[in-house]
Amino acid sequence: MVTYSITPAAGVNGETYIKTRISEVNPKSLLFEKKDGVAVITLNRPEKLNALNHRMRLEFLDLLDALAADDEVRVIVVTGAGRAFCAGADIGEFGKEDEESSQDHLIAIDTVRKIYEHEKPIIGAINGAAAGDGAQWMLAFDLNVASENAKLAWPATRLGLA
Repeated sequence: MVTYSITPAAGVNGETYIKTRISEVNPKSLLFEKKDGVAVITLNRPEKLNALNHRMRLEFLDLLDALAADDEVRVIVVTGAGRAFCAGADIGEFGKEDEESSQDHLIAIDTVRKIYEHEKPIIGAINGAAAGDGAQWMLAFDLNVASENAKLAWPATRLGLA
């Protein structure tokens, strides 16, 4: 494991989190393809409405870093498999008392910052529900294209988490 510092942003004061280096994308959680200068990242947990777990967040961050350095890629498209774009955080991971879980809020902040500050345009292809983190990602994307089935939600307000 390697410890990374988060650039102070959005109220984070140089806190650190643990990030496991992942050499390749796990096809169970993210799909990736690159063609004609377009990189497409598909969140691939349709049975969970593409809710983000710890590993998925880290893989997504690694992929953004790799795509920033890839001169063949001119634009990035992010979409979701199945009937949702992203249902937000996987609440099945809430309440865990391990080091990874305790750092997830920092990773979530870092992910939105990296999307927003990415040097290449990122387009959200919103094919269904975008809730919580999914809606936050939409706000950070450079452009969103939404289907007629797209719905935005902030469920944390109803769960007492916001």
